[in-house]
Amino acid sequence: MLTTTSRRRKSIAAWKGWQQRPLSIMVDSSFRKIDGRCNRWIMMMIVTVTVLVATYPVGTEANSLLLTGKNCIVTEPLYNITFNPTSLDSELAHHVKSDINEQFLFDVCDHLKNPCNGISGGAACLKRNNNTQVLLGRDSKLQLTDGRLHFNFTGGEPCRNDRNYSLDIILMCSYESVQEPLSVIPYSADQCGYFMFWTTNLACAPLPDRVKANECAVKDESGYTFNLLPLSHLRYHVADRNGSHFFVTACKPVHYGHMTMCPPGSSVCFVNNTETDYRKRYHDYGQTDPNPTIENGKLVMNMVSSEGTCQNAKIIFECDQTAEEEAPEYVAKEGCVHLFEWRTPLACKEKKFCAVVDPSSGILFNMSSLAGKSYIVKEGDKSYEFGICKMDKSRCGEKSGACELTKDNSEVVDLGKMDENLLYNITGAPYLLYKSGSICKQPNQRWSTKIEFICETDKGAKSEPKLVENNNCEVFIQMETELACAKPISCIATNLSDDRQIDLSALTSAEFNYEARVNETLAIAKDKKFFLNVCRPLLSIYGLGCPGGSAACMAMQSANDPTPREELSMGYPDVSLIIVRDRVQLKYLRGSACPQDKDTQLSSEIEFYCQPKAGRGVPILQEVMHDCHYRFEWATNVMCPQYTAKFHEKTCSIVSNDTDTALDLKKIFPDGVLVVNASKNSASSELRDGKVHLCTKNITAVVDYRERAVKMFFAVADASCEGTAGNINVNLKLECGNSSSFTTNEVRYGRKIKTVPIKYGK
Repeated sequence: MLTTTSRRRKSIAAWKGWQQRPLSIMVDSSFRKIDGRCNRWIMMMIVTVTVLVATYPVGTEANSLLLTGKNCIVTEPLYNITFNPTSLDSELAHHVKSDINEQFLFDVCDHLKNPCNGISGGAACLKRNNNTQVLLGRDSKLQLTDGRLHFNFTGGEPCRNDRNYSLDIILMCSYESVQEPLSVIPYSADQCGYFMFWTTNLACAPLPDRVKANECAVKDESGYTFNLLPLSHLRYHVADRNGSHFFVTACKPVHYGHMTMCPPGSSVCFVNNTETDYRKRYHDYGQTDPNPTIENGKLVMNMVSSEGTCQNAKIIFECDQTAEEEAPEYVAKEGCVHLFEWRTPLACKEKKFCAVVDPSSGILFNMSSLAGKSYIVKEGDKSYEFGICKMDKSRCGEKSGACELTKDNSEVVDLGKMDENLLYNITGAPYLLYKSGSICKQPNQRWSTKIEFICETDKGAKSEPKLVENNNCEVFIQMETELACAKPISCIATNLSDDRQIDLSALTSAEFNYEARVNETLAIAKDKKFFLNVCRPLLSIYGLGCPGGSAACMAMQSANDPTPREELSMGYPDVSLIIVRDRVQLKYLRGSACPQDKDTQLSSEIEFYCQPKAGRGVPILQEVMHDCHYRFEWATNVMCPQYTAKFHEKTCSIVSNDTDTALDLKKIFPDGVLVVNASKNSASSELRDGKVHLCTKNITAVVDYRERAVKMFFAVADASCEGTAGNINVNLKLECGNSSSFTTNEVRYGRKIKTVPIKYGK
């Protein structure tokens, strides 16, 4: 899979580019016989009795569910699950600050002890920055609305247009032991209704005993441990390509929530979108498998439905080092089993350059952005030079990873050979270990160097490497870096109206920073440049010296001297994504002192919105507020949902009305023929000849903007395939690239087949 800068910047929307520009299609035609049957996957290389008030009709079709609990307890009728969040009641009230430092005070299941704006007995209060107060609600009711558990505060003070102030606190299920803090959805000054998210396990269906403390791990024959537990924190929406969809998770059940009223314990939940009665809409297609197993060299999870029908599921996990929060893909149904493929780096055994996964949490630590240059630590009249995983230029000598230098460089002591394998120790820190250096003073010993990476404690302060210890033939160096911090901000947000998850991690770049354009109406000097990254700190490349950990930065950069200077931080990536109406908002706060107001820190916000034709898009500075807060807008197709395009058999092309473009398959595959390895024993004439004629197939084409790909689903007739009605199901993924040629890689289940190059005429 390509990971170059140009690959990230080109747009899947620009299908015309595949015809006019030297792009490439990378097709990993992974033909596999799963369990010896006939599905093939072609893919690119992740205490109180409750009283209920119900608005649903009993014994008739029920289109929606609205329940109001009593005594802060509510029981939903589908599975008789009781939600009891009474423990959230607080004697001191809950205090939550918004992004503009206004304070919300509230209590659930009770009332505030102190009056709000002179009114006693209220339940929620807003304290504004001008020291005024607004009563948001006199009472709170626990409600369950189509699976969404929330506290509805009503009876607030009059607002405007016959409306009263109100507060709605939405409880979000999470099985994590450490819960995220409450977050206030950003609001305008004239807003009457306010919303908060509260992540808590009290909003979850009970966990089955088998997955309460499961590690979700398995060891292979060599003793290597695969840990898939990090995949449990999200539920993924997977289309079945017939108008309905699945919710899929691994290791833990699907989180109960809004329009996700899945049977307890299910990891594969089928949602029949054509069923209007919510009581018949959700089905268990597979109970959670507590740990993966290894079959034919592949990580798999076998999940059996609790409904006793011929509707089970199997997930095959494929190694993909480039996958970031990739959703599973639906392959097809084979017999009684629905097959899914999930590409993830957690299924990889091979080491990634200068990276390591914490085996207990599954968090990936990647120090590759620090590699290549040399670092100096001075101690007395000696200097210690070392590199991170590799050094392009060094006085240490070839293959050396660290060395000791005298003041005049007359003597060089090799302190260990370079090693690109990042390790992880029990203290919770990633480290490098360079061994086999020069002979030490101790008998039969050689010098070694240990470089430990610790989480940056003072963001913005320049932190130099420290020599911690130099004895017993070992040098111990510590480096502070944000790359060693275990919990980056989330680049995924949940839409409040439909609970659709929006993932912007595809815009996060470990290779380059984005340079923002400036709206022509703004009076900003041409030499002033703005650099951004998404959900992560900026990269220290091309001479950019912004304060460490900054995610947004301004700098002066002239045409005569391209090296940035006078860099100022415009904020740090501390606040996760939030959704405001139809946009996603990302804020970077606590930047450098504002030049126009030294008592104020620079900050920035980026508003992302869907535009299919924009490709990855470019940030544009649209407004500077109070001289210190910079607002960017970013049109991008990464925000856009998947789109089903039309396949025209006569022209052998895929047409997208979303982008007014067409993809001519004959220009990618000569004569519309996909060449694969011939299967001499196949009942299919196409597979015996190794030539699949795409233009004659009934192709379903799905445009995935986030992955910059077109996913094609079709069948090849093979009479020997009884479990799939005499067809081999094929999934073909075309991904936008940056080369004038392309290749296909055919992979059968359990073994790799050689690469078959196919020429591509421009």
